[in-house]
Amino acid sequence: MTLYQLELDQRNVDCGMSYVFQLDSGEFFLIDGGFFTEGEAERLYRFLRERSDGKPVIADWFFSHAHQDHIGVFLDMMLNHGKDVELRGLTYNFQPLALPETDEGWRVKSNDLATVRKFYEVVAEHCAGVPVRTPHVGDRWTLESLEIETLFTHEELRRESSFNDHSTVIRVTCEGQAILFLGDIWKEGCRYMLETEPEKLRCDLVQVSHHGFDGATEELYRATGAKTALWPTAVYNLKPNEDRPANRYLMTQSGITEHLVSGRGTAALPLPYTPGSFRIISRLEENL
Repeated sequence: MTLYQLELDQRNVDCGMSYVFQLDSGEFFLIDGGFFTEGEAERLYRFLRERSDGKPVIADWFFSHAHQDHIGVFLDMMLNHGKDVELRGLTYNFQPLALPETDEGWRVKSNDLATVRKFYEVVAEHCAGVPVRTPHVGDRWTLESLEIETLFTHEELRRESSFNDHSTVIRVTCEGQAILFLGDIWKEGCRYMLETEPEKLRCDLVQVSHHGFDGATEELYRATGAKTALWPTAVYNLKPNEDRPANRYLMTQSGITEHLVSGRGTAALPLPYTPGSFRIISRLEENL
């Protein structure tokens, strides 16, 4: 089994996140996907097609939250390649939102509500019959040898917080090794997880929240004990954010021995993962 951290085209948008598990059967488990940058969905489709014997099979597509840079690629994938892939499941738990009456302008940067409306329309029109899972804290499901558990959803927020704090956090385990996917989780979400079952935050690999911007807390990263950090971010974001307390902890005090930045190229990590065994398998010329 292999986990891929995909490099995204970040010339015009400084965020986005895309992870792909290729299961032993050859099927895929996708996490988010990125912004609807022109050509991004085509690259993702080609990536899956090149690793498939025939039509790519997506066993499940999980979305951490409904920001454009996490759900945008899905829209273009379904609109342009919905018939070219076999989608067997969707998993998401988005907070209730007052969506606009029209989807006009859903491709406008930061017009998240119009994009969310379009997401629901695309699911209804292009994913008919595809099972939709709404995960809640404690829910578990399996995909072959992957075990997935939900550690947080927006339903656990006890006070008003940011859109990012409505991220669903999952823990993916492969042969006893844990990978923590934080999405864009923020302070209130961190507080909940630290106060409830902090032992479930222990992991071998941790995805850095919110692309290395202000996101998860130092206390949460301390609880993970991870040795590898996955940074879904452009290289040009690293220097301006290095003095954030959580980032300073990750880089200099955490004991993490390996930092994999998506902006440095698409990385393939064989699972279970041994630090240092990743390979950079491609680079986007536009990011060089």
